Amino acid sequence: MEKNNGTPFYKNLATKKKPKKVVQPQNKSVPKKGSPATKKERSAAYPYKITSSLFGRIPADASSFLNNFDSAIQSVYPLSAKQLQQLPKNINELSHQLTDERSDRRLGYMNSQINLLAYAHYFQWWNLYRFTSLFSSFPEDAFSFLKSNSFALDIGSGPLTIPIALWLSRPELRNLNLTFYVLDISQTALKLGEELFLSAAAACPASNNSDPWKIVRVKGNITTEIKQKVSFVTCANMFNELIQNSEKSLIALSKEYTRTLLSYADKNAAVLIIEPGIPKDSHFVSLLRNNFVKSDFSVVAPCSHSEHCPMGGANSKKWCHFTLDTKYAPKKLTELSTAAFLPKEDVTLSFVFASNFKKLQEKRYLTLRVFSDVIKLPGGIVGRYACSVLGLVLVTGSPTLKLKSGVELLVSISPEKADKLPIDIKSGAYVINIG
Repeated sequence: MEKNNGTPFYKNLATKKKPKKVVQPQNKSVPKKGSPATKKERSAAYPYKITSSLFGRIPADASSFLNNFDSAIQSVYPLSAKQLQQLPKNINELSHQLTDERSDRRLGYMNSQINLLAYAHYFQWWNLYRFTSLFSSFPEDAFSFLKSNSFALDIGSGPLTIPIALWLSRPELRNLNLTFYVLDISQTALKLGEELFLSAAAACPASNNSDPWKIVRVKGNITTEIKQKVSFVTCANMFNELIQNSEKSLIALSKEYTRTLLSYADKNAAVLIIEPGIPKDSHFVSLLRNNFVKSDFSVVAPCSHSEHCPMGGANSKKWCHFTLDTKYAPKKLTELSTAAFLPKEDVTLSFVFASNFKKLQEKRYLTLRVFSDVIKLPGGIVGRYACSVLGLVLVTGSPTLKLKSGVELLVSISPEKADKLPIDIKSGAYVINIG
């Protein structure tokens, strides 16, 4: 790779602005104003290597538990043969409540036994599949800030999906004497979740034979006071419910909820937010991420930088989300999904993992995080959108066909050449060919 004297990549870039967008054929690219790129430069293929992925392989004992999660539910909350027969229908009806019938759904829908068990057998199971895959991919030291006697808080915990996924995916955390506050308006969901967590801990024990984490159930919402400051604040699939009918703007809501989340945090803490990978929810996660950065947090994942998120605006046509195919999903889960007329080829999520104690190391070379599916461009060209310290990037070339959502690429390109990259008129993204 080309040397740049150890200076962080973006520090060497000129502060030239992108040209104003004009009406052009879709996805045709032009050089930056004042930085004319030759045809040879526009077609040059830059060397790259894949350095990481956002989805990893979970431990063997966790995989076994996950493949038989329905049995774990049945062991703590058994259904009769007739109830099991009705389960696909109940799942389908709950799916409608959570999507196209949101406005008519009761706030305490998880207090219903039918809804809760439908949720656990389908939605929680799918969430565990994607969350354990995600957490397994984080660096070895990603959770090194957690020590024995540390405190964590999961807001909107429901049946404890995040604590269970952390236990399954990170064996090093099983050996710690953690206290996990789990906060939700449904005590019924929390009770089921604690039983499922204990089942996971029994099936996937700590290597030092220590006791499972202490679970403290708290009935309440995101404004409920927790007396103990915590080292880790988490929440999943909660903000999509809180923001759906609000009259406030996403920007105003993101500032309000950022203050609330950080009010729970200790001086040295990390925050993990996960939401569905759909446009509105993804934009909201991006806004939270920007607020965390302004509060002197660094992004652990998925970002390769702490600059402003190019997809953080409410009107952005691109949203930061990642896709995991269902190839390795539990067979019984995919069969149940088909029976409920909710088959899945892939699952998506948006997330941000940030801390205020571990500063992001600026990369010497251009690092890209791929987030989109393959895009077919004019002239038989293919590409994918990615994020970088430059902002939005359109990565083109045949190698993009084999890239998976969430992979991180290290591209060998000097700041001088990056300063002359062409711009995609349709999206405003920098165009980098790796073909």
